[in-house]
Amino acid sequence: MTPTVFKRNSNETITDYHIRLGDNLELYELTWAQATELLNEESEEDYTESRWRKKYKSYLEWKPVILEKYANNEVAEEVRDATLELKKETVKLRDQKREYNQLIFKEARFENLKNGIKEAVLELAKLKPLSPSHPKVFQVTNKKGISLWSDWHIGSEFKNSLNTYNVDIFRSRLSELITKTLMYSKRNEIDEIIVANLGDIIHGAIHVSARVQSGEDVINQIQIAAESVAEALVELSLHHRKVKFINIIGNHSRLISNKHDSIFRENLEYLIPWFLETRLRDFKNIEIVKDTDGIYIEEIEGENHVFVHGDLDSAYTSAKNLPQLLGFVPKYIYSGHIHHNYEKEFGKTEVIVNGSLMGVDDYAISKRYYATPMQKYIVLDGSDIECTYKIKL
Repeated sequence: MTPTVFKRNSNETITDYHIRLGDNLELYELTWAQATELLNEESEEDYTESRWRKKYKSYLEWKPVILEKYANNEVAEEVRDATLELKKETVKLRDQKREYNQLIFKEARFENLKNGIKEAVLELAKLKPLSPSHPKVFQVTNKKGISLWSDWHIGSEFKNSLNTYNVDIFRSRLSELITKTLMYSKRNEIDEIIVANLGDIIHGAIHVSARVQSGEDVINQIQIAAESVAEALVELSLHHRKVKFINIIGNHSRLISNKHDSIFRENLEYLIPWFLETRLRDFKNIEIVKDTDGIYIEEIEGENHVFVHGDLDSAYTSAKNLPQLLGFVPKYIYSGHIHHNYEKEFGKTEVIVNGSLMGVDDYAISKRYYATPMQKYIVLDGSDIECTYKIKL
């Protein structure tokens, strides 16, 4: 199919069309051989490439002479104006092509990352296989568990007067989190659990402070995060009839530090479900889903539960703003991002904010904020919250 820009306009003569193609060969990425096919088709001629090219060359040689000697001021001004407009359009089209090529490059780079991770997972599966156990018989109940995971900030490394954090401490806290999650599931006879990763599972490199505090580069952060999540989900799958993992992207994992230049969906945390789908492909009782535009909606017993990260949906305004976007009033909105426990009812909607696994870092101390390392485990009876466990770590 011939691109529209290459076609002859309805108000163009063959000569005008010839000149436009000749003036824009580089911009249109055409050769004279390709331009010849277009010109012959429009003119119903069978000229050679050499003839069209030489005619255009002659036009370029005689154009300044004709304008200077034979054109009156009015005609010359019209030609100059037309030339200026053509140059403007040329610059616009060149800018559009550059932006399009940048977009293609970014998408290709992200696809390459996914393919590389998939190959790494297959190699990892050979070295460290994760195998499903024999199926157990579970008593189906009306209760369901929701384990909120958020703001792990894997890769952050610091030591201050209130807290110490690094990869080893992360692993220790995660182990304690899974132990207590299983304890509360058993206590409440939970057979089905939703694990909601609400974002910022890695520390990323979007801020100077993030780069200073990071003890692992971003790719290693993703590898540690994805494998840690995989192993945790396997452990949960051994004690639940069904495990549903919801992946929400956070703001720390975007590829470009400037949020105004960043493409929303170009986010490293989208690599986590790709990793898990390959790593856990043999676990039939683990379901892996991901957000759409930073939002995931789970319908439970006819009520909508909405999961977000929290950077785009303030804990104090989300109950007002999200219904306008979604077209319905959620029963519960779950988020993270602000690193501390928060729960409040806004009419028919209750907003539940999870804490952080990391706890108070150097930035928080400088702002005089305090946050206990904690995550939440919620027990649902039907669609209503029966109780919430604040798991301090």
